[in-house]
Amino acid sequence: MLNPEFKFAKSKGIDIPTMYIYLVGKISGSCMEQCLSWRKQIIEHYRNYKPIYSMGTQPIITGYESYPISFICPLNSGESKTADKMGLKSHLSKNLIYDKDILSLHKADAIVANLDDFMEVGIEDLLKIKFNEQETSEPKIGYKDAFYKLQETIINHRANLGSHFEVSVALYLRKPVILIAGNERNKYILDNHPFFNRASVIVLNTDQLLKEKWIQVLYKSMAGSTGEY
Repeated sequence: MLNPEFKFAKSKGIDIPTMYIYLVGKISGSCMEQCLSWRKQIIEHYRNYKPIYSMGTQPIITGYESYPISFICPLNSGESKTADKMGLKSHLSKNLIYDKDILSLHKADAIVANLDDFMEVGIEDLLKIKFNEQETSEPKIGYKDAFYKLQETIINHRANLGSHFEVSVALYLRKPVILIAGNERNKYILDNHPFFNRASVIVLNTDQLLKEKWIQVLYKSMAGSTGEY
């Protein structure tokens, strides 16, 4: 049932169904801020979907109407505080993580999966270093420090195995799948890969997803029509 504490945006449909969307993506202690931020951006966008204004000569925002979407987030279980650097261990057992995520996939009407592996987090300064014969000044970071920093990043990097698996299960269950690439290189791969190209929509980033309103398109496919188009 809908939460009575929230006011919901008016729907053009004859009913106001609740749509469940599962937010799939990397969980790792080495980049937890990035793992959380894109999920928070989507959740807060639809929670504060439409401002409510007070009546008067100078209306002010008194609250927000929420879009009737319930976002299922794997981090609800507290893993953001206990996940290790590689995201392989937390306070939850491996079997429980698997079971709860499969439960989420079955519960969801659709999934949004961010397949960015955030490998570049922490080494942004190294990516800007350029070496050529004309350069005479040393880069801001020493070569030795740069080497060890890059080495550590490569050693601790792991592919988005869980996210890829969950996308596969969602496609098998015939759930609509929206993929967030995260960068141009990854988007090119997803657009041209014979499996991931099967997704309903592939976007570059969360901003594009919200701007183009693909989640609303899926929601309107569930809401009962009034015949007004």
